[in-house]
Amino acid sequence: MEWLQKLLGKKPVQYDETAYWLQYQQAGARPVPLNTPLEAVDFVVFDTETTGFDKNKDRVVSIGAVRVQGGQVLVQQSFECLIRQQVEQGNKSAEIHGLLPSEIRQGIEEEEALAHFLRFIGNAVLVAHHIGFDIGMIKQMLKRQNLPEKLHNQLLDTGRLALRLEHPFRTPQPYKQTDYSLDSLGKRYHLPLEDRHTASGDAFATAVLLLKLLAVARKKEVKTLGDLLQEL
Repeated sequence: MEWLQKLLGKKPVQYDETAYWLQYQQAGARPVPLNTPLEAVDFVVFDTETTGFDKNKDRVVSIGAVRVQGGQVLVQQSFECLIRQQVEQGNKSAEIHGLLPSEIRQGIEEEEALAHFLRFIGNAVLVAHHIGFDIGMIKQMLKRQNLPEKLHNQLLDTGRLALRLEHPFRTPQPYKQTDYSLDSLGKRYHLPLEDRHTASGDAFATAVLLLKLLAVARKKEVKTLGDLLQEL
């Protein structure tokens, strides 16, 4: 998170345990209208790094997010946090995300991370690659805080969007599931993958992918958020 503090030149907003959920609910009461032109939609692209792939047992150790609006990745409007968790002896997730147990123990508390994340996303359209997993992990964080396991935001999966744009008529054209991994799409769409498997790096790469997919969608007369979500 140090790189973000240096970039913004200020300290993170102080955490207030009494207000964050109410503020998020108020934001969720105003979803992005479906007739909003794509260039005016507020997207937040995010990624989680976890201790494993079991939503019931594993934990989120890092969240990275960046805002996309007006055809640009707004790097100045980024979010990143490291979350303090107890990592079991022998856990091999560090081989993927590179975060050592000693680093994870220096993170912030899970509820504080959740509060900052919900404040950051507001009512934006949430975007992730294979978003079901990331949303599932966030919902487990909500559950552990005795909060409703529900996010109000509209959701967009870049993996599914890429598939639908490349197979527009939903015909059973042969394809491999691995063709729509972030690595495979990274090669096809020339994405920056230098920081692959870090939350902030994957969020940025997915944000660039989103812009490229939106350009393809516009050529197919997809003009509004409603048009885009209908593609899915």
